[in-house]
Amino acid sequence: MFGLETRAAEPGDLGVEEPNQIVLKTFPARLFSGKKRTFNSAWYGSRRWLEYSIQADAAFCYPCRKFRAPSSAVDSTFTLSGFCDWKHAVETGKGLNKHASSKEHQLCEAMWRDKERRVQTGTEIATLVNTEQLQRNRYYLSAIIDAIEFLTVNQLPFRGDNDGFDSMSGDGCGLFLSLFEYTLRKDPALARIAQSIPHNARYTSHDIQNNIIDIMSTMVTEQIVKEVGESFYTIKVDGTRDSTGTENISIVVRFVNDLYEPTERLLTISTTDKGDAATLTDTIIEELTKAGLSPQKIISQVYDGASLMSGKHGGVQKLLQQKLHRDIPYVHCFNHQLHLVVIHALTTEQAFLDFFTMCNMLYKFCRKPTVSLLYKGQTLKRLLDQRWTGHLGTVSVILRSFDDLATLLREVNSATAYPKDVRVEATGLLQAMSEPSFRFIVEMAHKILSYLAPPNTMLQAEDMDLFTGLQLVNSACTCVENLRSETEFMALFQCCKDATEEPAPKRQRTPNTSFAMYVVEERITHEDPNNETELRRLYFSCIDAVCGAMKERFGERNCVLMDALTSLDPEDSTFLDVSKVKPLLDLSNTAIVESEYTVARRFLSEQMKVSSPPDGGKWTMKKVLKHFHKPLEAMPSVMTALKHALTFGASTALCENSFSTLKNILTDHRLSMLHRRKANLIKLAFEKDLTKKFREEWKDSLLRRFHSAAKRRLPLY
Repeated sequence: MFGLETRAAEPGDLGVEEPNQIVLKTFPARLFSGKKRTFNSAWYGSRRWLEYSIQADAAFCYPCRKFRAPSSAVDSTFTLSGFCDWKHAVETGKGLNKHASSKEHQLCEAMWRDKERRVQTGTEIATLVNTEQLQRNRYYLSAIIDAIEFLTVNQLPFRGDNDGFDSMSGDGCGLFLSLFEYTLRKDPALARIAQSIPHNARYTSHDIQNNIIDIMSTMVTEQIVKEVGESFYTIKVDGTRDSTGTENISIVVRFVNDLYEPTERLLTISTTDKGDAATLTDTIIEELTKAGLSPQKIISQVYDGASLMSGKHGGVQKLLQQKLHRDIPYVHCFNHQLHLVVIHALTTEQAFLDFFTMCNMLYKFCRKPTVSLLYKGQTLKRLLDQRWTGHLGTVSVILRSFDDLATLLREVNSATAYPKDVRVEATGLLQAMSEPSFRFIVEMAHKILSYLAPPNTMLQAEDMDLFTGLQLVNSACTCVENLRSETEFMALFQCCKDATEEPAPKRQRTPNTSFAMYVVEERITHEDPNNETELRRLYFSCIDAVCGAMKERFGERNCVLMDALTSLDPEDSTFLDVSKVKPLLDLSNTAIVESEYTVARRFLSEQMKVSSPPDGGKWTMKKVLKHFHKPLEAMPSVMTALKHALTFGASTALCENSFSTLKNILTDHRLSMLHRRKANLIKLAFEKDLTKKFREEWKDSLLRRFHSAAKRRLPLY
């Protein structure tokens, strides 16, 4: 929790609704005058108020912790730091006996017993508050929660210059107070309730916001851990620095949920001061453990190809396996690899580098204020080295708006109203666009990149598994390979030749006077005005570069693992081959039962022959598991293999998506935000389907948690 209204100093294992009277076989020992002494569970006997914390190895007083007034003189030893003087614990006038006889303790214990009596009689009310007031308090705080949930889901800022209740109608109060003030105007009942709320419990401060946001984030994490359950899961990790220079580490878990569907969830946005592989590995393990997930359940890991993550000897993927003493396959993000394939293809030929330099020049030229008014075509895309999809967007716009661009350049070139440097630039760009090679490269780049775009988009889907992802990439590679033919080249070349303006006529060649006394029968020269030979070389070279890079990057798979995934494909001849599947189950030390595979193979083969998937198409691993999970429950090793296969991910796209949420939340006006609040807001906004449950389903649980956690609380129950 944050702020003054939290119990940061208290151990986390103390009682919430009643004293936590832990009984251990052996309590930790402390030295007193050279003699070891421990806490004794027999002390609980006549002291129902006493509780023990394993974390602090100390004793506490439950009623004094829960019912003391802010200005109370209750001994902080029994409420914050804990009592641990075991030598004098039960001596007369000392330790536990002294505390039990104090007036402050007796007052707190009386309040506790009074509350218990009211709970038992069904009238759990604070001394001066009736049941109706408690309902009004819950209604008021419920409105606070609704405002926080709305702003969180929509990634909107909360605070302004003032966060006081009385300043909500003034300037600079921020969206939270403005939204709450609007709610008060629209809800007369809430407005009347607000007038009865004590001034010191209005709950509109940023500390309360942090408190509620923290509880919401904790509940979302608990739900994610509950969804994972006992399943094995894949971790996906990526990092980025925000505008404050803070490193943000996005940790995503992929698993198969109770509905037998592959699911990905953002577990947390962590941070670290150091950027080395060892620190990052420790951070990943720590965050998983803190959330309640066992690192031993990791079945695969997906990162980008940076040496920090992928290093075979000192990268995170290797260190994680060493720390957990298990083989955990590493998958290089497929989207990242496709990006590297395109970059490799674009840098092998100078003609491509020159072409995309031209595209950038066109983009900047069309953005000139005086020029953009004349341009009637589609808006050109800015090229980014980190996103090759911008290259596809650029060539697509140039193809569709080729005539509009040419018209624009001619008009600027002929208009004397434009400065000379602008007209000269337009002349140069028009001349470059008029070259047959320019149109040819546009068409070729568009055709090749168009084949890579579908797998790039589909790989970003949450339910995309490793095997299906590899099939997509291989299909795209085959499509690009099919372009490598003379027929395809000539069709593309002729199309560009017909669409390009005829080059300006060259001056007539003057005969050489040295041949004046001779009869010239034939001139041996090489005429290639359209650069057909060079374009043919460029065409085949580019296709070879793309296909070669794809086979090199996507062909270096773990052959044994890929054979195992392939053998779980219903369309493959090795479907449910025990010898093939075994390496996959070895990752989780799951015993393979051959008889189950024999029965499953026969049963599924017969069923798939007489029936089709509910949504049509062909049978896949995902459809088989979803449709036949009931009978497969009798064959657990087969079920486990299918779930493992679908758990393997192919892309860190979800991590990248969380960084988009980070950018939306951490705006220039919110740079003072602490990392914990930022991380909580990102998770709540990103997992909005869970966050929306605070509107109804989870609200009461949130109210109860807040009621238990807040020190200076408004009575709710």
